Amino acid sequence: MLYKSHLPNALTSARFLAGPIFFYAFLNGLFIVSLFILVFSGITDVLDGYVARKMGTSSDKGAYLDVTADFLLIIFCFWAYVIRGWYDPLIMGLIITMFLLFVATSGLKKPVYDPMGKYLGAYLMLMILISLLFTERVVWQFLLILLIIICLTSVLTRLFFFMRRSDGL
Repeated sequence: MLYKSHLPNALTSARFLAGPIFFYAFLNGLFIVSLFILVFSGITDVLDGYVARKMGTSSDKGAYLDVTADFLLIIFCFWAYVIRGWYDPLIMGLIITMFLLFVATSGLKKPVYDPMGKYLGAYLMLMILISLLFTERVVWQFLLILLIIICLTSVLTRLFFFMRRSDGL
């Protein structure tokens, strides 16, 4: 029997598989396949939360599963980009640091989202897509500069969020 929570979790779990498949396809020059994997991942990312809310099965555990699936997909995509020389390996450190910051500053029972951090994952997905569609180095450099600005803003807004929260206690 299919339980209500299985459909959103299945959609999220598909993204756990999408990362390694993207990695393999991209490194083997299958750029169209890589593009379809990204589009599929974007659709499942939108649908899992929508379906969970409509079915009344959204949960904090599901939210963490969603963020983790996104993170792993992003890591596999950028790892492939680094191997091909599209981005400097330091980008991996930045992405991992931002994810660890999210984990470290989120409540263990309920994720905490700051105004900019909420959109960082969406920007990284968009950055992956734009990098795949526009393979000029100047585009990648612009995207990287924008990523650094978004990361700094996210760190500052998260810091201010926690400072305000501690003042109210």
